[in-house]
Amino acid sequence: MDLLKPRTVPLSEETILWFEFLLKPALLTKHLGKPNPDPSATDLIVQFLSKAPEGQIQTPDLTPSDPDGSHKSEGLKYNKKQLALKVLALKVAAYMRWDLDKLERAVSVPLQIQLLADLCSITAGKMVILPSSLLQDPTLIGTDGSKHSFNFALTLYHRWVLRAQVLRAAVIKNIKSNSNHGPTVTDLTTFVLRDESSIAALEPITQLSIDYLNQVLMEPQAFRVLTYESFVPLDSNSDSTQQRFDSAIAIKPCELRAQIHFDLCQYYLFVQKYELARHNVLLCKENYAQWQREEIGRTGLPPAYCTVNAEVLQGYLLACGVTGEPDGLLQRLHESILNHYSDIVMILKEDNIRKEIPMTQRKLLELNIEGYNAIGSTDGNPIEQKELELAVVALNIIRYAMDGENILSCNVAMQKYKNQQPKLIESLFQYADEQYEQFSMEERGLLKQYFYKIITLYGGELGSAFEAFVQTYSKVVSLQELKDFRAQRTQFDTQLGGIALQSDWVIPETKNPRLEVGQLERQLISCTSANAVRKLLVKIAGTNPSKPLFTINPSWTIPYPLEQILIPLQRGFLQDFACILIGKAKELTARKDYATAITLLTVLKNETQRPELAGNPLVAKLGKMVSWEGLLVQIQQVLDEWPKKPIDQVQLVRNCKQCLNSAIGATASNDLMPHAKILEHCAALLLNLNEWNALLIAPDKRFPGVELCSAITQAFLDIEKFKGTKKTNREAWEMLLPMFLNPSGSRQRQLPPDSPLVLLIAKLREPLVISILLSLLARLHNILRDEPNAEINAEYMFLWPSNVNNTSMYNIKLVTEALNLALNQALRYYPNNIPWLKLKGDVEFVANNFEAAMRYYVTALISGTEYCTVHLQRPLFDDFLIRRMVKCSTNLGCFVQAAVLCQFFDETDYGLAFKSISEKSSSYSDAMDSYYSCIWDSTLLEYIVNWHYKKGEHKRRLQAVSFIGQLELNANNNEEIKREAAAVRKNRFLRSLAKQYMC
Repeated sequence: MDLLKPRTVPLSEETILWFEFLLKPALLTKHLGKPNPDPSATDLIVQFLSKAPEGQIQTPDLTPSDPDGSHKSEGLKYNKKQLALKVLALKVAAYMRWDLDKLERAVSVPLQIQLLADLCSITAGKMVILPSSLLQDPTLIGTDGSKHSFNFALTLYHRWVLRAQVLRAAVIKNIKSNSNHGPTVTDLTTFVLRDESSIAALEPITQLSIDYLNQVLMEPQAFRVLTYESFVPLDSNSDSTQQRFDSAIAIKPCELRAQIHFDLCQYYLFVQKYELARHNVLLCKENYAQWQREEIGRTGLPPAYCTVNAEVLQGYLLACGVTGEPDGLLQRLHESILNHYSDIVMILKEDNIRKEIPMTQRKLLELNIEGYNAIGSTDGNPIEQKELELAVVALNIIRYAMDGENILSCNVAMQKYKNQQPKLIESLFQYADEQYEQFSMEERGLLKQYFYKIITLYGGELGSAFEAFVQTYSKVVSLQELKDFRAQRTQFDTQLGGIALQSDWVIPETKNPRLEVGQLERQLISCTSANAVRKLLVKIAGTNPSKPLFTINPSWTIPYPLEQILIPLQRGFLQDFACILIGKAKELTARKDYATAITLLTVLKNETQRPELAGNPLVAKLGKMVSWEGLLVQIQQVLDEWPKKPIDQVQLVRNCKQCLNSAIGATASNDLMPHAKILEHCAALLLNLNEWNALLIAPDKRFPGVELCSAITQAFLDIEKFKGTKKTNREAWEMLLPMFLNPSGSRQRQLPPDSPLVLLIAKLREPLVISILLSLLARLHNILRDEPNAEINAEYMFLWPSNVNNTSMYNIKLVTEALNLALNQALRYYPNNIPWLKLKGDVEFVANNFEAAMRYYVTALISGTEYCTVHLQRPLFDDFLIRRMVKCSTNLGCFVQAAVLCQFFDETDYGLAFKSISEKSSSYSDAMDSYYSCIWDSTLLEYIVNWHYKKGEHKRRLQAVSFIGQLELNANNNEEIKREAAAVRKNRFLRSLAKQYMC
């Protein structure tokens, strides 16, 4: 029952009528303060706004003599009843702390817009029309308005603009997911969708809202939030009232930023801009944590503005891939070692401040680089490698000195690098000078003490060069400090003997065999040269290790077929050498360093062909398997670098054919055969290189990937043979159908990542092969969907059957997943393939993703016209495509776009065009008058002129009339002029669509 609506029957004493809140404002406070007020706060807002006629569209010019009594403040066209009810609604919203979550769930979209518009108008002191008045224009604020309050109102509105689009998409998805399970009602479905145009109309202003919110984040002034006391209700003795905007409270900047960054993150996730979403969610997390530290728990009051929930924020962090704290310096150190010491100097400099890496790890790093340079690695410039070694030593010395310990190690380093002593001391001064101001006062003192020791020990030997170092890097030790220190040194009276005057004392390091072995093992893990591996294996073998050397690094993985050959080998050099080189080759392949991986496998193959190993059958099998592994790496390189052709394509094709033939021969003779991954890669490469005849082999059920390649090959040859006049064999069709069956007891699942179809799609590169596979999936999709309005079109669909027995056994979601997977892979290598772009648009269209569908349709047309440099002509587009684009535009609220597209039919569809133009929100949704220059049909322009006349839009009518008067649109022109005029306007319209959907 509507408790607020006055009735003619007697009411109980507990019933409160709406005007009682006006007579006694304290009643509203008392009612809202109840534990569970009935009606609730949101119900009150709905009731107040429902009883106040909408003032956004109709703003009658009421004179003072109006019997209803109008509000006479500047620009506010509310009568007394309207103003009173709107102020009450705003008071309730302020009591709710402007919580958009609650408002969006319980208040319909039109009333949400009305509430926000009333807030903007009352804070501005004059009528504000949304969404046209979007910026804080000083001219919008009247004498009764408030700048900071209007800024608050606009900020709330722009937040709502982003949230409304996200919530609308969530509701649509929720309704679709429940469509197969009955009319399930949830809280979200109360978000009213009957006026979707009001949401779609927000899309053109979305970027403006984002810019405004970013500007609010940068504002230096404090952000003030309107409170319950800010709104003063009208009483029976006054026609107007002054709102108490000065009672707004200022909130912490971190609270405002946390809320705005949260809303921006929601929107960017919705539009799939994941980098921007991640940036904003990290800023939200940072400000939310600061807000909790500064505010929460201190005042005992609820938050004034921010409604971010910690659990929801954590969910968004996980959605954006932020799973924990950033990698520590120790983790970055290990990654740098694996990447050939990239950024190692920056990591050590940062660690000199943060002190996260243990000194044992830094010392091992120093020894590692020393050993890396000692074995003569050819991976880089020797001079640069030596400079890197000295830089690491210098940074370690600085860390030792600031720790106040292990100064002995510093002196050992100075003696160890005696030949490079000037360069080492210069590095010490340079790195200490660069970071000196970042060190604590205690660390600066320790550093100065150590440098005084350096001056004492080596200042005399270096002479003027030392003074040049001090003069260049003067933060640690200034030139004056150097002079004072030297002047204060006391001369020894004791006469020292000759041995005491020697300066070549060497303090030996303690020899630890375990450390030396560990150093060699680390070098073995990091090196990428087969020669270096050979030398290190010999050195480590001399230490009599208790376990095989290939177990040093657990990350070295070996394919199972190779493992079956390597494990039975006699333990020794060949076993270790083979396992390590194969493991390193797989690591390098994963890092896309194909050349080095092939080199390692080639060296291993040559090793198996040494004369002394010729009689060992296991070694012969190992050599053959290694050659196949090298072929696999070559194929992976070709697929990764596509469309770049391999250097020796003829030899590569020959090797692939021999590999496939060896599998056939091994099947007959039980001989050694390549494993399935190699065979499938060989078949896929031959398929991509159009080596069709090589794939016409007897199908082997053990290798479904090869069998599938063979079936697709047969389909292509049938196209060539029959010239598209009849359907071909059903081998590929029958192979793929079982992959989309619903397993018993399961309603929904995903394609397994190791299925033959998924693996083959990842390896396809040849356009014709991809088109054949897409046609098969598209045909199957149409059969299972069985809806004429949801059909998708692809090339070569005539190849496949037009029906399937018992369609309920198949899962159409799996077919759609495979289709999307194949299309994404295809468009990655051929982004301008027009049939594929149209097919992708069809797939998005039948999934009701109209904006995405429109983007792909427009991309296809843009590519077909060579980026609008040639005229748009058939068969690039047809009536089927245009009708779908019209449907997309209509569903997106772009009705004038749909009307313009109606001209693209063979015969202009005036009925559909006139209906689109007549939509109520068309003048607000897609800038109606900006499309007049794209219309060439005079009948359509005449209808628009008449429509504006009926609406009283004089300025727009004159604008439309000016376009009718253009000479090239004269009905008496010849056909050539008319065609040229239409072609120019088509390209103009296409460019505008490209700016909207592609940019």
